[in-house]
Amino acid sequence: MTRRVGLIQRARSAVIHGVLGVADTPQRIAWGVFLGTVIAWTPTLGFQIVLYIACATLLRANKLSGIPMLFISNPFTAVPLYWLCWRLGAAILGTEVGGEDALAERLESAEAEVGEHSFWDEVWTSEFWVSLGETLLSLGKEMWLGSVIIGVAMGLPMYALTLWGVRAFRRARGVPTT
Repeated sequence: MTRRVGLIQRARSAVIHGVLGVADTPQRIAWGVFLGTVIAWTPTLGFQIVLYIACATLLRANKLSGIPMLFISNPFTAVPLYWLCWRLGAAILGTEVGGEDALAERLESAEAEVGEHSFWDEVWTSEFWVSLGETLLSLGKEMWLGSVIIGVAMGLPMYALTLWGVRAFRRARGVPTT
């Protein structure tokens, strides 16, 4: 129970200090959360923070507020998230069902390889990342299309929620909102 409370307090602190309490305009903070959400869904695991900082700089979003969103995708959630993205993209593009079988085979073989060794032993090797990169490249346009669609679909409500949350947080603290 104590561990759960500690985790909840850390998550609350990350939201308050990492998003709501950031010193920037509510629009730039929300724009950062939107970009972070979109990038979190892309098959760029391992490069997402660098990609986010570059996009946030170019698009004038807050460079900190979207970083917590990037942790949606991580080594534990990558397979189900990317499968969902690939599946949506494949449905839109009309990719044959055989493509799904090929994806399932690739994911099962990757899972079997990781299963032979400790996941944490494998994730730190260059072979793991090369294999992950090759798999993501082979999934191509279906994965990217699905990723962008889901990222934008999740990012829009996150933008609105963040904008409202920052304004409410500042009102509660007596800070003017702009």
